[in-house]
Amino acid sequence: MRKAVLPPACYTEQSWFDLEQEKIFGQLWLFAGFAHQLTEDNSFITRRLNGVPVLVQNFKGEIKAFRNACAHRGMPIQTEPFGTRKAICPYHGWGYDGQGALRGVPNGTLYEMCQAEKDAIRLQAFAVQTVGIFVFVNLSAQPIDLSAQYTVAALEILEVMSRSAAPQVSYTHFEKNFNWKLNFENVIDPNHVQFIHPASFAPLIEYEPSGAFAARGIEDSRWFGPEGDLNHLDLPAVVSGLGDTDLPHISQITRSSMPHQPRWFSPLIDRADTGAIVNLRLFPNLNIGSLQGETFFVQQFSPVSPDRTEVHSWVFTAQLADGVAFQPQLLWGMHHAEMSVLQEDAFLLTQLQEALKSADSVGLFGAQEGPLAAMGLWYLNHLTGTTEQ
Repeated sequence: MRKAVLPPACYTEQSWFDLEQEKIFGQLWLFAGFAHQLTEDNSFITRRLNGVPVLVQNFKGEIKAFRNACAHRGMPIQTEPFGTRKAICPYHGWGYDGQGALRGVPNGTLYEMCQAEKDAIRLQAFAVQTVGIFVFVNLSAQPIDLSAQYTVAALEILEVMSRSAAPQVSYTHFEKNFNWKLNFENVIDPNHVQFIHPASFAPLIEYEPSGAFAARGIEDSRWFGPEGDLNHLDLPAVVSGLGDTDLPHISQITRSSMPHQPRWFSPLIDRADTGAIVNLRLFPNLNIGSLQGETFFVQQFSPVSPDRTEVHSWVFTAQLADGVAFQPQLLWGMHHAEMSVLQEDAFLLTQLQEALKSADSVGLFGAQEGPLAAMGLWYLNHLTGTTEQ
């Protein structure tokens, strides 16, 4: 056993939260939405990332990201979560092109701007990158390469999984009183599943006698099998030990045994990875999973304050079989089950957050909690330049 790496203050104090906003969420790539929401000209999504209003929009086939604020008075250019509309401010009608440049000003003589002044007006642009259906935005003026944040294996899996995804997505979100790191630590700690989710999620998993998740062979997988695009990857069933503390390896990728239990919708879906759950826990705040290559979940834990997190949840299926119509009741049922699991986590994480307010330390780590320690070591070094508390 070893002492936990991070002190309680990292979960409770504003000074640490401010450092995170600057050095983690202000520098790293953040999930913003799905590419199939952006297939049409002028289609868009809006998000608040790190407290910043972000607009991601299709401009004649190019996906661009800007601060969702008109250069005139700061009004959001798009006011809905998603849709299809030209980039025109609803307040005074200023319009913008795909470079963020001002392209039209109704009643322009009222502003008494010369052409040079008009030409100088630009929306604040952000770097945007798409991996399969997953759209990432970086708020930094000097963004790192996405490959410096995620391993080649993680990016390959996102690409391959995306090819299976159906375009219909169910989304919801809610806020709870716990620090975002508690949620990310929770998803890289598989040992909690049997205890927090004994009736909802745990019965779906196959376990080793030790209590660890069991491995799954590749014989029934179109992704990882001999003919699959991911057949060169050998993913562990569970990650343990301290491991590498470099940023790309803070994220965890596993493929565990989940015996297939045929459900009413199984014949309707083009299943790709029978008998397995693939899980990508992508630092800083993203959890993506595929159950049987049949259904998918995406969770994002967005920090609001030191003790408050907004949890975003998306679910979707693999492509439906030929001739099968969209099944809205299936997405409803999937999301109902997903929310049960998320709420079970949220209830206990809220209790943990409250307990940390008066704690001297977070506690102890066993050998299987190496990924939590690795994350803590990277966190301290990146925020303070040292791994000492």
